[in-house]
Amino acid sequence: MDFFSHILWVHIPTRNKLWHDEALIFSMLPDVGFLLIMLYSMFWSPMDTSYAEAMRNIPQVFLDIYFILHSFVTVFIVGVILWKLKPRLLPALSGWIIHILLDIPFHETSMFATRFIYPLSSEVYFQGISWNNVLILALNYLAIALVYAYMIHRENMKQKMGDEWEPDIIDELNHLGAYIFNRKRIPAFNGKRYSLRRAHSGLPGEDEKGTG
Repeated sequence: MDFFSHILWVHIPTRNKLWHDEALIFSMLPDVGFLLIMLYSMFWSPMDTSYAEAMRNIPQVFLDIYFILHSFVTVFIVGVILWKLKPRLLPALSGWIIHILLDIPFHETSMFATRFIYPLSSEVYFQGISWNNVLILALNYLAIALVYAYMIHRENMKQKMGDEWEPDIIDELNHLGAYIFNRKRIPAFNGKRYSLRRAHSGLPGEDEKGTG
């Protein structure tokens, strides 16, 4: 998918999140590999070389970088690192995941097909439809506009209805995400140490009814 589509698709579900900016950065990160390939073809290949010939002679390391940045294996590894060092940014990885999911069906079986489990395998990919087809691009941006309009309408209705709003699937997903990523470590009391779980809403020493 084209660069701006990736940004717009990630912006729609993350625009009201605290980690919105990081999600956009992650959504752009995979195309750094493609940028390096373009820079090589423009500045490091012979001047009289055609674009097609330059693509055929790209050093493997550039393709490896491209494939690694379009792999769920890489996302998983980065996720483990973030879990240890910066867990609040874990939801922002959704931007990277959305990028890969969009590229899988919209890259043809060629040099740039999405090897989404690379380096475990370079042979696992789908024969997709080229995203630069005019019809595909038109339908893509129409879908972006429709989804964005729906999200704006939904948020306006939610604000207007207030307590009468019935939680929908989007609310449920947001709640699930908050439960997964907002878990806190309970401090030790009376010499005991507790495992990772959601902190109790009351004060330490209170029971569920709020009595001491």
